[in-house]
Amino acid sequence: GGPAGELIRAPRGRLVGARRAAGPARGEPSVPQIQTLSLAATRDALLDLPHPFTRQAVQDVVARLEPDEAELAPYLNFSPESYTRTLFYRGPRFETLVLCWRPGQASPIHDHAASICSMAVLRGVCRSEGFVLAGGRAARGTAPGEEVGLQRGPVEVYEAGRVVTVVGGDIHRVGNAPGADRDLVTVHFYLPPITAMRCFDEETGRCRIVEPESLSPRC
Repeated sequence: GGPAGELIRAPRGRLVGARRAAGPARGEPSVPQIQTLSLAATRDALLDLPHPFTRQAVQDVVARLEPDEAELAPYLNFSPESYTRTLFYRGPRFETLVLCWRPGQASPIHDHAASICSMAVLRGVCRSEGFVLAGGRAARGTAPGEEVGLQRGPVEVYEAGRVVTVVGGDIHRVGNAPGADRDLVTVHFYLPPITAMRCFDEETGRCRIVEPESLSPRC
């Protein structure tokens, strides 16, 4: 893999389920089809990966995620107050959450502790704003209550079908842009589960430790 925080993007043209691509021209080799995965099958495929996880291996599995509406429905919890995180699976090696965002809702500026984070965009358009700490400092070395300089990095836009996988030290804010014309649904895999992460105030750079909360699926 490359340096921490480097973005890896899945190809835009993923094959869906048993749908067949157009056949090759006469005399050309056939292209193998990619079998897509439900949420449950993605979980199982990740459980089958050797330990420790590598970013590329995780990316390759999550890029095949294609849940159907029935499987996804219990985890779609939208709120007018804030984006929501609904737990699909948590084990010792990783956790899977479905995040729902109304237009204008966004996460705080945060790191990913020591975890690999793989995010799949299922619906809508996700906006990701990158940040770095002044002087090249690592987020992991920032104490709670300490104020640090935040410098803006690139702004990325990810449409439905994109998968982005980063490693712990990456700092960003993600969400559904103000003025967006549709809701956003993303699925996040944290390997290992994140029990606490650093969040930063945009104005002061003040660091605080946050223990993420999640909802239970609707019955």
